[in-house]
Amino acid sequence: MRLNLRQIEAFRAVFQTGSMTAAGSLMGITQPAVSRLIRDLEAEIGLPLFERAAGRVIATPDAVALFREVERSFHGLDRVARAAAELRQRRQGELRIAASVAPSFFCLPPVIRAFHAVWPGVALSLKTGTSPEVLDLVAMQQCDLGVAVVPADAPGVVTRALPVHEAVCVLPVGHALAVKDAVTAQDLDGVPLLVLSDYSRLQQQFTACLDAAGIIPNVVFESSFSASICPLIADGVGVGVLDPLTARAHDRRGVVLRPFRPAVTYELKAVFPAARPLGERAAAFTDLLHRHLEEFGTEIGQSS
Repeated sequence: MRLNLRQIEAFRAVFQTGSMTAAGSLMGITQPAVSRLIRDLEAEIGLPLFERAAGRVIATPDAVALFREVERSFHGLDRVARAAAELRQRRQGELRIAASVAPSFFCLPPVIRAFHAVWPGVALSLKTGTSPEVLDLVAMQQCDLGVAVVPADAPGVVTRALPVHEAVCVLPVGHALAVKDAVTAQDLDGVPLLVLSDYSRLQQQFTACLDAAGIIPNVVFESSFSASICPLIADGVGVGVLDPLTARAHDRRGVVLRPFRPAVTYELKAVFPAARPLGERAAAFTDLLHRHLEEFGTEIGQSS
């Protein structure tokens, strides 16, 4: 006996609808095609399955018994289909990212767009916080990948170096120091400064530069985020030495940018949980991020 799946599908559709025409609509084929499949099935098994009466088809007792077996098989196929869908979803999965503010707003959007073009089935999520918060999220495996300025030996994580850039001096348009090709630590003696919080590694370097030059900083504003400092600089409140991502995003919006000397480095790192191997999705995203930061460095004349 050689039954084919299409015959069984036709039998099931006719049994459920009580009509050859309705079964055809359900299957997307014509009524004569359904009738032919049923005739072939009846001929193959040697049993009548339906009786025709008053424009309807009525299942025979043998058809009722056969339908029970068919339903068991179809439920099994449904389970297989669901299992396959779940496997496919797990394969595509998700990528949970944590990042500090500057990369979240001024670096990651084009990287996310590029990643989505290559991995359209992967759901991305992004949590934004301070660098210590990013470290905690990744170390506790609440995120698969972090992007922040962090120590290379931070506990609970593995880091990968990304292209290094230099902080820049952000000045209001028309500021006296804007005529200089580069601003030095000595130039900032007595100048109102808008600075980052002390936990910022960039700020720690900047403070060390001022100390080495014997400059007591005239701090008029402090913030955890460069993005909140740039608008105040544009309003003439003071000047700042900030990360190049945020500074570039605000360039020509009431501020001008100048190199700062001695150089203060801005060293983003990709961060992964130490407790598990690096996943394919996180590795692919990091490769795209690395490439984007290289291109950014070229654009601003800071190729690393």
